[in-house]
Amino acid sequence: MSKENGSARNLLAGAETLRAGLQRDLKDHKFREAFEAHYLEAVIAEKMHELREKRHMTQKQLANRAGMAQNAVSRIEKGENSLTLRTVQRVAAALGYIVEVEFKPAKRRALAVA
Repeated sequence: MSKENGSARNLLAGAETLRAGLQRDLKDHKFREAFEAHYLEAVIAEKMHELREKRHMTQKQLANRAGMAQNAVSRIEKGENSLTLRTVQRVAAALGYIVEVEFKPAKRRALAVA
């Protein structure tokens, strides 16, 4: 077995352990509420990072286009900043995108743990 294959297997095993732990923790009501409160922000931050890299932009370039400091972009991508809708719109516009919001019926949904 090559070193790369072993590393890939360890990474997958770690992801499975993380997923199982998260599924277990989500059964706790207080944990689930806290997780859900920050889940959407984390998904948005991850998407912003993905789109920035897809555009081959640095954080500094994105910050300049969005009219913010580079460290603000860094904190957003790390999930260290609470996002406002205005900030999301500014970053999306700087990346050449628009933001769409969709409201869905409020039934208890199972969180996708990928």
